Amino acid sequence: MLDQATLKAILIGCTSMTMAVPGSLWAQATVQGQVVNGTTNRAVSGAKVLLLQPRQGMQEVATTLTDARGHFVFPSEGIDPQSFYLVQANFQDVPYHAPVQFSPDGKAEINVTVYEATRQAQALRVRQARVLLRAAGNKVDVEELFAIQNPSAPERTFVDSSGTFHFRIQPGVGTPRVAVAGLMNMPLPQAAVAGKQPGEYSILYPLKPGLTVVMLGYQTDYSSAEFQYGDSVPYAIEHAEMDVLPATLAVASEIFKPAGSDSDSGGEKFLAEGLPSGAALAATLRGEAAPEPASGQPETSEEQVKVTPNPTTRLGMPLLASLLLLLVWALGVRLAKEWPRFKIADLDELFSQGKIAEKKYWKERLELKARLMALVKKSQALSPETYAARGPRP
Repeated sequence: MLDQATLKAILIGCTSMTMAVPGSLWAQATVQGQVVNGTTNRAVSGAKVLLLQPRQGMQEVATTLTDARGHFVFPSEGIDPQSFYLVQANFQDVPYHAPVQFSPDGKAEINVTVYEATRQAQALRVRQARVLLRAAGNKVDVEELFAIQNPSAPERTFVDSSGTFHFRIQPGVGTPRVAVAGLMNMPLPQAAVAGKQPGEYSILYPLKPGLTVVMLGYQTDYSSAEFQYGDSVPYAIEHAEMDVLPATLAVASEIFKPAGSDSDSGGEKFLAEGLPSGAALAATLRGEAAPEPASGQPETSEEQVKVTPNPTTRLGMPLLASLLLLLVWALGVRLAKEWPRFKIADLDELFSQGKIAEKKYWKERLELKARLMALVKKSQALSPETYAARGPRP
């Protein structure tokens, strides 16, 4: 079940979801739609549907139930077509979301697809994994991204109270930060649940049909100028890429093969194919690390990128900056020269101090997010087969 912080993170990532309409249409604004079971292709009756909006916390604007044909409609009172909303449909204890987009006359029609839940993993596999190892100062940052495929047929959502996505990292590095790419590819933080053995963890996020992108990261010691990497997942991996920074580091690996330099990360690229379930992504790094950034934050090759979430999601959220960078890096965006210096952090700070009106805050924040998504879409247009950008496949 998604918590309120997760819902807020989703809402922040939904750009261009509303269109400006005259205030006189407020009274006529309506939000309606249908909930359909994607497993059976039948309408869902009696499903609880919520209309949500962030206002100094998550506000539940309205609640309704679907009728016999799966249709729902929210009362017009209190709905402003100049604002943005999220529709949530709950089905078998799993929430499903869709952004609300108003037409010029203040109407919004939203179809929400839900799926039957199953506790059978249906041969989960990793379509592609991407690893970034960056040595700076006396530390090495490890960032990992896994595109996990739920190939269930008919399509079902995988849920399991003992964990839906399992992974193993180097013991002794502490609890890793974890997120999944949610609506509009925005990172949603997840709790890493420790397993029975040191270094074993899992998350409880429901794996819906198709691809779910899981991102995780941690920092460990590099004072000896050597690091032995060997994380693993209990799933077969079709393709894996490892990027190592700085490019001057010596890399030894029986799994990864050199593949030249990576223009996106600025490091050396290594590739692996057809890894069996549980195979360690093993590599040894040696050599002089890059100088530690003065700010204590990771750097790109030319510009420092500062992206932070809404103040309401800051608790446990320093991870979002690096995970968002990891996601966009995986999407193929060239950070060094094409990423503008977004002022999201400054905007958040002004809002948290009460120095900017709430309506202006959301408007400007969405504009900044729109610029971010424009870059992501640009990268997807250049590389249409980027795995994190692909939609669900059978």
